[in-house]
Amino acid sequence: MDFEALEAAGIANPRERADLIKYLDDLGFTIEEMAEAEQRGRLFGLAGDVLQWSGRPIYTLADAAEKLGLSTDEVAHAWALLGLTVAGSDVPALSQADIDGLATWVALTTVVGEDGANGLLRVLGAAMSRLAEAESTMIRAGMPDIQMTHTNDELATAQAYRAVAEFVPRLGALIDVVHRHHLASARTHFEGVIRDTSASVVCGIGFADLSGFTLLTQSLSPTELQMLLNEFGATVSDVVHADGGRVVKFIGDAVMWVSSSADRLAKAGVDLVNHPRAREEGLQVRAGLAYGTALAINGDYFGNPVNLAARLVAVAEPEQVLIDAALQAQLPDWPAVVQSPLTLKGFDAPVTAFRLLGPPPETTLPS
Repeated sequence: MDFEALEAAGIANPRERADLIKYLDDLGFTIEEMAEAEQRGRLFGLAGDVLQWSGRPIYTLADAAEKLGLSTDEVAHAWALLGLTVAGSDVPALSQADIDGLATWVALTTVVGEDGANGLLRVLGAAMSRLAEAESTMIRAGMPDIQMTHTNDELATAQAYRAVAEFVPRLGALIDVVHRHHLASARTHFEGVIRDTSASVVCGIGFADLSGFTLLTQSLSPTELQMLLNEFGATVSDVVHADGGRVVKFIGDAVMWVSSSADRLAKAGVDLVNHPRAREEGLQVRAGLAYGTALAINGDYFGNPVNLAARLVAVAEPEQVLIDAALQAQLPDWPAVVQSPLTLKGFDAPVTAFRLLGPPPETTLPS
């Protein structure tokens, strides 16, 4: 091991870090690659970092623009829509895989238009950002040896980080198959709710959250709060999917979902607030439901029923399901009690709502 060459290349204290350098050398890394990692303060992370990269960064934004037949500003804008940044327009920052991926976006614009393709980039960037954060928090909690502040040992951290990073390509394969299954599920869902060629759909919108969550955050430890939120998320996913709905998003302690029919929406709401596991864990769930025409755009839903369902859950009592008049009209056999007119934020006139008591007696709903 040529310590003088390593030091000349910019690697600090190579003799004291000989075990780490030998480990990286055995993996096939060159002195130049180690020196680049040292400049980033990531020599200990080099072995894992390369497994996360999409490839060696060899293209500047200008290079990418030339290959894609676009302007530099257009490529920079697309990259920003994905939630990504580059150090500078003249800095090699994109790999061949990045160029190939952006070429897919360019091709999509010719099929669905610029607005549609750009909207997809926003959703993709947000989804991948959230997934990356979820992976990072999971790994940091489950494998603390990837943190230098925990091991105080560069070699131990490098080995732990490499072991975790080896899952990156495997997770890519998992993401691909899950995406394909969700596409099939989304197609089936939209076949049941679309009425024309616009973005309008007719469906049920549901919101549920944990009553008194703010007080809970003050009384529970971070570990207890994490367990509670994980349990709530698991319960919601189980119930909504079992009742034929689709989870749109989690927002803190709240969840939004959609259902293709009024019956399925109502059943999910009732099942959530009465879920045995939720009660065992001390979770007091409440729900607000509405039915009608909404806009389905970029993986989210907008419109009056969405706003109404969100307002109803905010005023519901623990283990209570409040529904709007449009949904109640779709559920003539479901027992429900009309409430006093509600003054809800964003609605000019008082809103008539009903407390849903449960499913019709001796009725078997579609599974």
